[in-house]
Amino acid sequence: MNLSALNLLLWFSLLLPSCMVGPDYEPPEITVPDAWTESIDKDNKSKMTGSQKWWKRYKDPVLDELIKRSREANPNIRIARARISESWYQRSVLSAAWYPKAEINARDAHGLGTFDSGGVKWDIDSSRDQYANFDVGWELDIFGRVSRQVESATAEYEAKIEGYRDALVFINSEVALHYIAYRTLEKRIAVAEEGRDSYRNIKVMIDGRFEEGLSTKMEQHEANADLLASEAEIPKLKQEKKVISNRLAALVAMRPAEMPNMLKPGYDIPSPPKRINAGYPSEILRSRPDIRRAERKIESESARIGVATANLYPQFSLSGAISYEYFTQGATIETLTRTLGLGPNVRWRLFNACADRNRIREQESKLEQAITVYEGTVINAVTQVENSMTRIHHSKKRLQYLQKATKEYYGAASLLYEAYQTGQVDLRRLLNSQQDYIRTKDECYATEGRHVAHSVRLFKALGGGELPQPKSTALAN
Repeated sequence: MNLSALNLLLWFSLLLPSCMVGPDYEPPEITVPDAWTESIDKDNKSKMTGSQKWWKRYKDPVLDELIKRSREANPNIRIARARISESWYQRSVLSAAWYPKAEINARDAHGLGTFDSGGVKWDIDSSRDQYANFDVGWELDIFGRVSRQVESATAEYEAKIEGYRDALVFINSEVALHYIAYRTLEKRIAVAEEGRDSYRNIKVMIDGRFEEGLSTKMEQHEANADLLASEAEIPKLKQEKKVISNRLAALVAMRPAEMPNMLKPGYDIPSPPKRINAGYPSEILRSRPDIRRAERKIESESARIGVATANLYPQFSLSGAISYEYFTQGATIETLTRTLGLGPNVRWRLFNACADRNRIREQESKLEQAITVYEGTVINAVTQVENSMTRIHHSKKRLQYLQKATKEYYGAASLLYEAYQTGQVDLRRLLNSQQDYIRTKDECYATEGRHVAHSVRLFKALGGGELPQPKSTALAN
């Protein structure tokens, strides 16, 4: 069989092993601290990071139900799930290039006549045109262009999975933070109402003493002013509480009117876990979905360098066709063709004004950006953990001092109330002591809420306890 030099070259290329061009992916190296600067407790040496379902440790059934609902119905979570499916099918489209493709085209046209300036001359079956073509093609991935595309798409798919997990971490923490703020406002409203009732009792006492000539008009004005000021705080706090309730409704995909039934009264501010194991700083690289997502982006951009590099090399493919064409006009067979074909094809851009090489440099710049984003994500993660641990450490101490101060102010206010009735102190001192007690008690609850919120932010900073899964498992989900 005599073959041309080109055919020899093409057939020989089919026997060559696949040669993947472009850089092979290597995980980025980054240095993290050996230990956290500020430890929550002395034995903070756990090998596990966070807690798989960290919100369970607050032992609040309402919080559990809110987070469960948000994980099922929150729009952002549903969008993140849909993006996983979208990315998987994009990968499937690209991986289809590994396999042969077949296509069939056919027609059977019958002539109805002719027309000219004189009009239409009908002549049914004056001609007939039949055509059928069956094409088969298969691109041979000699230089790994398709493989690199699939590698990039696989990394993007895994990045979408991590994006979904990151969305879960964010939504879970947002629900918990808003729920804690809601319960905190309930306590602060109760304190404001307690203060209003105390000032109301003082005003009643002042009015009675005024009738007996034991107090002045100025004291009446002072007592009434403090009462009105205390009452003014209640609508402000109730407004904040309603706004928080509406935000919770949006997070769990409910109507605002339905939230009162979900947020049952009678619950305290959730108590934070007594101990949170933050593990070692190096474990944050495994535990945070946003870090794992950024790392997957690096592999995706690295693989795209291979795709761009493969465009510098020829593309080989096999193609085959079976064709049948039959054309008649009147009783005469004008054309009758039956062909079979099979052979290799080559496509090689020999000159493209350096566009392909510039695309490689462009992609290398994108890879550098992805690496920088990854490094910044790690630094930000470490900083968030450090800040959360520091805030927990110091807010706990502040809360302890405020709780003791509240008790002292309460004792002082009770004694001054009795002392004022016997004329031992003036009204301003009594009112000031009452203000100190209410203000400190309000700040005590506000600090308790912030302390609990800091523990939620620590779980969030640790990645919400979501541990990384092997690639094979991720692809199977």
